[in-house]
Amino acid sequence: MKRLIVLGVATLLAGSAVAQGQNESGQPAIAFSKGHFEGGRLTIYGPWQHITPEFTAKSIQIPQGQSWELCSGNTFTGCKEFDQSAAAMVMTVRSARPVASAIVSGPAGESAAGPTDAAKLPDRSLKGLASEYFVAPRRGGSRIAVQPGTAEAMRQAAADFCRSKGWKISPYARLQKAGTFYYLADVLCADSGS
Repeated sequence: MKRLIVLGVATLLAGSAVAQGQNESGQPAIAFSKGHFEGGRLTIYGPWQHITPEFTAKSIQIPQGQSWELCSGNTFTGCKEFDQSAAAMVMTVRSARPVASAIVSGPAGESAAGPTDAAKLPDRSLKGLASEYFVAPRRGGSRIAVQPGTAEAMRQAAADFCRSKGWKISPYARLQKAGTFYYLADVLCADSGS
């Protein structure tokens, strides 16, 4: 019996390590203990809290097209967002996670569309029993501008929007960049996080 319990706990721990180590692209962010991408490495595949022992990053390698938050707190607090590699920096890392990058308007290869084009996205939603997905959320008939265009401002705007629609949380949202403006996009509202 004890043997089964030990095997069960080991399986759970292995499963949580695998789940914690995944992101959508499969490409990790890599923090280095020395500048210019040298020294010891901390490879981060997905959201990771309570990094023990804490890691002092002096350079970070970010895969192209990704954004990551490195945080000095154990539970994603005191975060700084990186959307490109940095050869010289100093930061104590106790948690880290990938963040949604901005969606750029217009077909691939074209420059970002202006605010007028971003406003033309359809105002649609798909509602289920415990969640609702909004392509281009609106308030008072207008797209929801997010200034400054940061991950934290996006999360707050999405949470406020979902509460205004009668939902409890927003587990997912993106920013759409149109010229110099950022708009809330692809917002998922839900009853709970599970």
